[in-house]
Amino acid sequence: MRISGVELNLPTAISTRHDLAHVYRELRNFYDLMIQSVMRHENPIKYPPISDALRQLAIANQLDLRDERTCEQLIEKLGQLKSNAPSIHISFPVEPSREALDKLIGWLRTEVDKSIVISVGLQPSIAVGIVVRTPNRQFDFSLRKHLENSREKLKEAISSVE
Repeated sequence: MRISGVELNLPTAISTRHDLAHVYRELRNFYDLMIQSVMRHENPIKYPPISDALRQLAIANQLDLRDERTCEQLIEKLGQLKSNAPSIHISFPVEPSREALDKLIGWLRTEVDKSIVISVGLQPSIAVGIVVRTPNRQFDFSLRKHLENSREKLKEAISSVE
């Protein structure tokens, strides 16, 4: 058990605030049902099934969810992350594949912040590239923006051909 004061390693299955909220609710339900089973003196204790996301979270952090104290600390940590995890919004021209999102969130968690979450939007006008928005900045990595920034060079190139 290593939760208190330690940054949680989030698996790529938990990549959005919605995912965090879902796992938080699931863990609270798991904990409540486990405690009820203990209070009823059920032998063996009945543990409800858990989702792949919660299982991956437990494995990534080497947590035993059958331990009451571990569950309590994880619930507290997920509650904090649900409200305070750094987030960015990424707009794509088409729906990205799950594999691409997993690679992206893996890179962001390695290079930016271990607990960063993303929200994904579709913006067909981008055509090629992405637009990234943080709470206070926007970065446009689209082909359209690149061409707009290279307008003078493009005009020169076209003029030299004629």
